[in-house]
Amino acid sequence: MDGNKLKVMRIEKGISLNKLSELTGISKSYLSLIERNIQKNPSIDILNKLAKALEMEVEDLVRREQEDKELFCKRIPSVKSKIKLEIELSGDQLTPDKLNQIKELIDALNSD
Repeated sequence: MDGNKLKVMRIEKGISLNKLSELTGISKSYLSLIERNIQKNPSIDILNKLAKALEMEVEDLVRREQEDKELFCKRIPSVKSKIKLEIELSGDQLTPDKLNQIKELIDALNSD
């Protein structure tokens, strides 16, 4: 599970870490470990409590990264301005996979 995703969803719902702890019965320290990606494999019981408190499905919490990228790109509002994008990669970092990711980002920004 990506803890950053949990944190973003919690913040989008306007729920503090303390409130999420109260709603789920999960300690604030454990929730913090999840959000900081120190605890990456919470039990299904924990996932169920989090999903219920955030009013979502467990699968939305654990959806794979590629699906999240697609959903994120669909949520980007249309902007009528220029975006400056600077990518710095060394020669050994410029792999076909990285090039494909850059292309996907550019395609997502250009689609409207």
